[in-house]
Amino acid sequence: MEDHLAHRSSEERAILVNEMRELEDTVAGLDEDYQLVDRLGEGTFSSVYKAIDLHHVHYDNTLWLPAEASSEETTTRASNKKTRKVYVALKRIYVTSSPARIENEISILEDLKGCSNISQLITAFRFEDQIIVVMPFHCNDDFRNYYRYMNIDLLQRYFRDLFRALRATHARGIIHRDVKPANFLYDVRTGTGVLVDYGLAQRYQGELRQTPKCQHSAASFEYPHGKRIRTDSTKVVEQAIYEVRKRAKLPADRIGFPAEDRRPSAKANRAGTRGFRAPEVLFKCPDQSVAIDIWSAGIILLSFLTRKFPIFNSSDDTEALMEISAIFGKLKMDKCGALHNRTFISNLPSIDHPGHPLESIILAANPDFYNSDEPNYRADIMLALDLLKRCLALDPCKRITANEALYHPFLAQNDVDEDEDAPRNPLKGICRRSHIYDDEKGQHHVIVKGAIHEVGYGEGIAFGSKRQCS
Repeated sequence: MEDHLAHRSSEERAILVNEMRELEDTVAGLDEDYQLVDRLGEGTFSSVYKAIDLHHVHYDNTLWLPAEASSEETTTRASNKKTRKVYVALKRIYVTSSPARIENEISILEDLKGCSNISQLITAFRFEDQIIVVMPFHCNDDFRNYYRYMNIDLLQRYFRDLFRALRATHARGIIHRDVKPANFLYDVRTGTGVLVDYGLAQRYQGELRQTPKCQHSAASFEYPHGKRIRTDSTKVVEQAIYEVRKRAKLPADRIGFPAEDRRPSAKANRAGTRGFRAPEVLFKCPDQSVAIDIWSAGIILLSFLTRKFPIFNSSDDTEALMEISAIFGKLKMDKCGALHNRTFISNLPSIDHPGHPLESIILAANPDFYNSDEPNYRADIMLALDLLKRCLALDPCKRITANEALYHPFLAQNDVDEDEDAPRNPLKGICRRSHIYDDEKGQHHVIVKGAIHEVGYGEGIAFGSKRQCS
């Protein structure tokens, strides 16, 4: 254990050793299966520890072996199985987490088994009020140590892996909700990364909403991020925006709101990390889609290109909206708010502009943006800039999807893989054998053991076939 803690101060080592002993004493039998050696991280709802799997030799671990491992490496693993140490990550979920939240996380991890670039669930167990989730240990580097120095090749590898993880996640109707560098474990040496921590993830249920609560539709197979629509409230929203724009021109003392604001409060899921929340989350959109993860991925890309981290660091949602407005301008934020039935009012001169090109924002932070001796650098970096713009579209309906991102010229490869683990889109082919479509109800069905089941968003679609149904 001491070797693993050598990078810590003597005081930190003493505290951590006591902490790990306390965990072993609290969870009966834990030390019989795992030897805790270090703490990998801690958050609001959990702590993650590095441990040696003492009985790995008795189990088939091929499911979570790295995909890039060659057969020769696998053979070496097998021959050394009894002597080498196998590390795992133990996630201790705090007792303050609700049972429903814990069940949701484990259920989602179970549904994502076998998916590319997603940390796999090995097992989970409970002892009294203690919940432990066991996952593979992934070697990774601290984002702050490499984001300023990434070359084009590693940058492409980073985002191919990230978007593969998001494609598999979104194909199952799951929103990660907390995409950020700390939750994407990237190993610079191997150029591979895995998405972790589905503690805030949620299953998307927008299709169940009968009446749209925004000026965009719910997500669907055809429109994964929804599409713009007109509703019964469209004219009301347009009039409200017109009134707000007039009001913004009044003296400062007439623009704010009363201390005792009597307007009905807007409620929506705002889970995530500050600086990475999409505009629709900050506007409290009641029908958020998987597009919020794409925005977060765009913020990561912006950090790479500006060589600045974090980009945004506001302490509350209002300040966060102002930070985004400083780039995109007041008028565009007006339109963005209207899409979610919200008005946006401010008399700050710093945001009263038509918006700054992302290229100028990058150059202001990173004057060497275009300077590099890498072959084809100028062309590649322009493609990266285009991908950035498509990730950071204020309108979530126009934001690029994870699958589209993998086919974007910056990331596309000649041998782009069809994700073997991603559900197939039934709109691209319905075989009428195992998959049928009810034209009258507009509902997809799947036949399992002779019984017909309705298919929800991201559920029950054929797995693992490169050929579409015909």
